[in-house]
Amino acid sequence: MNKDTRQNFGADITIFVAIFCLVSALVLLSHLNKDGIVFAQSDSNASKFKAIRDQYLQSWENFGFQSIFDTYVVGGTNRGYGVYEEQVSNLSSVSNASSVPSVSNASSVPSVSNASSVPSVSNASSVPSVSNMSNVSSANTFAPGETMYLYVEPVGFTHSPSSNESANTRYTIDIAADIIISAPNGTELASIIDLPVIKVTSHQKNTELSLLLTLTQIKPFPIGDYNIKYVVKDKPSGRTFDINKEITITK
Repeated sequence: MNKDTRQNFGADITIFVAIFCLVSALVLLSHLNKDGIVFAQSDSNASKFKAIRDQYLQSWENFGFQSIFDTYVVGGTNRGYGVYEEQVSNLSSVSNASSVPSVSNASSVPSVSNASSVPSVSNASSVPSVSNMSNVSSANTFAPGETMYLYVEPVGFTHSPSSNESANTRYTIDIAADIIISAPNGTELASIIDLPVIKVTSHQKNTELSLLLTLTQIKPFPIGDYNIKYVVKDKPSGRTFDINKEITITK
């Protein structure tokens, strides 16, 4: 190979390398978003995910507002959707009906509270005796004075749209609850009305949401059986659903 041939060959390699680098750079740029981070393939996957999610949200609008799961949990263990420790009674045993005392005067009516609400109490003089304690599961058995934490996974709640100064749409979820305590025969003993549970505004229409409904015994409930009715309210739509729990207070 003479000198001229070597020079021409070297020039051809230089041109080839330059073209290769240019094409590679163009391909790389075509796979980057405006921030130079996310590849076009990821954008494609994100678009597919968004399409599937939009289809799901269309079905969401047709869901009834309801609880798909609820259970009493240990206080302080609720860390988000599906993250909790289920309540298990530490009591040695549940007494039978024959050992349950009667509830007969105003001083023994349950007293309940929440940080943002004061309950109303009615029918103090008509509280019946309590019984049938063996029908309540250990997870629904509490000691006098023990706080009750009900974990709830709701679906079908409303995403109320609103716009900020930047014209970005955000969505607000606003849920409240009533908690009504009754004797086994249905006589209402105490209630908390319109208790704020959650109000959150998000850039997305969140669907994985958990609620924690807390019932505190300011004065320990008398030993016996009670029915707790939770009326969960989707405030934007006015829709509600009920959760009914039978609990036992025992030593």
